[in-house]
Amino acid sequence: MTQAITFTIPGKPFGKQRPRAGLGRVYTPAATVSFEQTVRELAALQIRVPLEGPVRLTLEAVFVPAQSWSKKRRAAALGTLHTQKPDLDNIEKAILDGLNRIAFADDAQVADVRKSKRWGERAETIVTIEDLSGGAQP
Repeated sequence: MTQAITFTIPGKPFGKQRPRAGLGRVYTPAATVSFEQTVRELAALQIRVPLEGPVRLTLEAVFVPAQSWSKKRRAAALGTLHTQKPDLDNIEKAILDGLNRIAFADDAQVADVRKSKRWGERAETIVTIEDLSGGAQP
């Protein structure tokens, strides 16, 4: 039996930004650093020790339709797939980097990823981490 931990990151789903270069050095943008710290803090509320062995990560990124959309367009969009920026792989990378050393020792342990983007009533990213080794939940 697999053990699962689920938590929600409130707000618009965030995609990892590319590293920036300036003044002769390369750095991670402040928004990315801040988001990854938020992920760490939310995960740490539920995870006492990092999982060992293979892990499944499930991500559901939920976006709110623009205020400028008509009620009809908004209603038609809710629950359907979201195909705009940010890219799903960038959302995944930001979350994985935030979970490193909190949910698992290294994101190389993530052996299975299930991810989706959809329109919804509330902007959020729902993250589920499952221990696939059959061990006990931390």
